[in-house]
Amino acid sequence: MTTPNIVDLDDTTTWPPDLADLIGELAVSAPEGLDSAGDLHNVLGEHASFDEQVRTMLAGRLLRTYHVTRLLDYEVEDVRTLGLLALTETSLKSRVALAVEKGFLLESDLPALEQSTAFQHERPSVARSRLGEVSLASSRQPLAQPWPLKLLSKWGGEVRQFGPVSTNAEFDRIRRLGRPTLVVAGIDASTPPAKAAGRELLFDFIGVHLRLSGNGVTIHYGADIPNRQILEICHPGHAEYDRHTHFPRS
Repeated sequence: MTTPNIVDLDDTTTWPPDLADLIGELAVSAPEGLDSAGDLHNVLGEHASFDEQVRTMLAGRLLRTYHVTRLLDYEVEDVRTLGLLALTETSLKSRVALAVEKGFLLESDLPALEQSTAFQHERPSVARSRLGEVSLASSRQPLAQPWPLKLLSKWGGEVRQFGPVSTNAEFDRIRRLGRPTLVVAGIDASTPPAKAAGRELLFDFIGVHLRLSGNGVTIHYGADIPNRQILEICHPGHAEYDRHTHFPRS
């Protein structure tokens, strides 16, 4: 099977020629003096209608995206063999059950773990919105912010960054399970699961073309990502991981 071409938002040399031409034409309209790609939606809002055309130009290609987490070794192997799986209530429970079975967690930890999820600390509608998706960053630029550090430093995933297990000293051994992990996944941005994003993907391509800061959005990918679309699994010592010098080393 032929491997699809990889498109890296941060590297204009990987962009399809027709996409690069369109972005160059649209970028001409941007006023001078902009600092952040986040401003483009406000000043070039009339170009938002081109977002679907941009996604169509990416059809059949894999857009390079980034997922930060902390995984035990057997969980890393699961990503290699199964891919990145969208969060479900069942998978949330089975992850803990398997860690107990393998001796990484104690039965006595379960009550605190139950009290340390988004479902106990967020509005039900907000917490449930986390289900059925994989959170991805469309660029390396957002990874330079502080938010990845807690996901890399605390085992359990984004949904377990709450409550006693997240803060109490007695549960530090749970937080420190596994290794910080940067998973690089390729997604077809033209497909329905990739459509839920913080803003139009178009503006990030324009932002990179103009060499602005603030490029990259969170893509709430609404499906499993199969293992054939896992491009890299990176830990400390891997070049892709180490380029982020603020990432934890252990």
